[in-house]
Amino acid sequence: MPPADQVRDALERILASEVFARSERARDLLRYLIEQDLAGNADRLKGYSIAVDVFHKDDRFDPATDTVVRVQAGRLRDLLQQYYDGDGADDPLHIAVPRGSYVPEYSFADPAAACAAEAATTVQVNAGKPAGRPRTLPLIAITLLLLAVLGGVASYRAFAPSFAEGGGARAVQRAAAPFGLSDTTGSVPGDLLPSIYMSVEAGDYGGERMAAAVRRGLSGFDTVHVIAPPMQPGESGKARRTDFLFVIGEASEPDQVHVELQNVVTGKVILSRNLAIARRDQAALEDMVADLLTSVASVSGALYADLAESRAETPLARCLALNEAFYRDQEPTAHRTAYECFEDLRKARVSSALTYAELAALHMQSIVNRYDYPEQPSEQQALEYARQAVQLAPNSPSAHRSMGYVLSRTANLGEALRWTRKAYELNEFDLGMAAAYGYALIFAGDYAAGTPILHRAVMAASAHPTWWDYGLFLGQFMLGDMEAASNAVSPLGSSDRAHYIAARLIAAHELGESQKAAALLARLRQGNSVFAANPEAFFQKGNYPESLTSRLVETLRAAGLMGAS
Repeated sequence: MPPADQVRDALERILASEVFARSERARDLLRYLIEQDLAGNADRLKGYSIAVDVFHKDDRFDPATDTVVRVQAGRLRDLLQQYYDGDGADDPLHIAVPRGSYVPEYSFADPAAACAAEAATTVQVNAGKPAGRPRTLPLIAITLLLLAVLGGVASYRAFAPSFAEGGGARAVQRAAAPFGLSDTTGSVPGDLLPSIYMSVEAGDYGGERMAAAVRRGLSGFDTVHVIAPPMQPGESGKARRTDFLFVIGEASEPDQVHVELQNVVTGKVILSRNLAIARRDQAALEDMVADLLTSVASVSGALYADLAESRAETPLARCLALNEAFYRDQEPTAHRTAYECFEDLRKARVSSALTYAELAALHMQSIVNRYDYPEQPSEQQALEYARQAVQLAPNSPSAHRSMGYVLSRTANLGEALRWTRKAYELNEFDLGMAAAYGYALIFAGDYAAGTPILHRAVMAASAHPTWWDYGLFLGQFMLGDMEAASNAVSPLGSSDRAHYIAARLIAAHELGESQKAAALLARLRQGNSVFAANPEAFFQKGNYPESLTSRLVETLRAAGLMGAS
C-alpha cells in the first residue's frame, strides 16, 4: 500500500472534483472505504458493515433483499472511471474499488513513484513491527501470494481470468514445488491434504454457535482433512507444515466472534476476522460461514496460499494447485502439466478421489478443447475416472461435480444435473459449488430454481467472479425482474466482453435508460463486430436454452442492434 498521506491526498482530490460534487453518497462511501483500509480494517469492508456504518441501516439489514450497498458501489466505480477519464487522468496515484470487493486498490501512473512508495511503506512497516512476531496479512494479500506462485494472475480459479502476460508454460513451471512421490507420507487422502484442527475459546453461546457452523461447513470440503478434537498441549512438536488451527474466540465487541486461522508450525496467522453474529438467524449465519470457508478451504483460498508460499505442498496439493492454474489459463501446456501431475499420482496408486475427479474433468477438457494430450482421449475413459472417484469417496462433492460435468457431455442433461445437484447438496458451504449448480440450472432453462441459488452465492460471497453476476442477470431477466437484473449486471461495467456489454444494454433498454443504452449500443458495435453481426450464433454456440436465446435476441433487436434479426 502507498504511504497514507499520498492516499489521503488522492482521496481529497477525488472528493473535491466536479464528478463527485453531486453525489454525497459516493463521497461518503469512498471516504469510508479508504479510511477503513488505512486503519487496517480491510476485513471489515463487507456489505453488512458498510450498510450500517455508511448508509445507516439497522442490524436487521438483509443484503438479500436490500441492494443499496451493491448499487452504490457500482455507482462509485462508474464515477471513479469518469474521474480518471477526465480531471484525474494525470493524478500520480489512482484509486479503484475492484468488482466483487469493497477493498480499495491503488496504482501509480509512474512506475518510479510506485517503487519509491513501496520502499517507504516497507520502512514504515518494519519500523513499527514487533520483533519475533509474524505480521498478519489480510486475506487478499495471502491470496495474491498463491497467485504469484502460480504465475501472477488477477485472481483465483473462480474468477477465471487469463494469465498475465508472461504466464503459460513458464507460469506452470514456477508453480511446481520440489516434491516427488517419495515425499508422500501415505496413500490415505488425509495424509496428502492440509489438516484443520479447531479450538473454541469463546465459551458463550455465540462462540459455540459459530463453532458448530464452522465444523459443519468444513466437513463438506474434500480439499482439507478436518480433525474435530483440538490439538493437545505438547502435540505441536509433532505437527506438520500442513497443519492448521481454527481459533474461535471473543472479539472486542460483545455481539461479535473473533475467528483466526493459524499455521500450527510457524504460528503465522493467515486469516483474522471479527464476525457480527448477534441476532442473525441460522441461514444468515451459515451464509457468513460459507463466505469464510470458501475463502479458506478451497484450493484457491488462503490455506492453500500459505502452503504455496512456504513450499509445503504435498504432492496432491501441488497437483490441485496446477489444476487451478490450468482453469485460469486454459492453455495446452498448463493442461498437460496438471494432467501429468495427477497421472503420476494415479500410477503411484495414491487412492484419492480428488485425483480421479480432476483427471476425469481434465480428460474431458482434452476432448472439448482438442488438446493433443493424452493421446486419443475418449469419453469412456473420462467416465471411468469419474466412476472411480465416486467409488473411492461416495460423499465427495468434487467427485459428484466431476461426474456431472462428464455426463453433461456424454449423456442427457437431466442426469448431469442430478449429479451436479448432489455435489451442491454435499457441500452447501462452498459458494463456488452453489454458483455452479445455480448456473447449470439456468442454462438448463430452469430459471425459477437456479436463480435463487445463484443469488444466494452472489450475495453471500465477499468476492466472486463476474460470471456469477452474468448468470444471475440471465436468471432475473427471464423471471422478468429487470430491477434485480440491472443490479446483477452492474459489476460487469469494466469488461469488454461482448455478452457482458449486451447484458448491460438489455438492462438499460428495459429500464428506459435511453442515453446509457445508446452508449452501450455504440460500444458493442465498435469493439465487438462479430457478436454485433450475429448475437444469435454466439448464444447458440454457448448452448443457451432456446427460450433464453430467443428472448435475448428479441430484446437486443428492440434495443437497436440490427444484427439481432
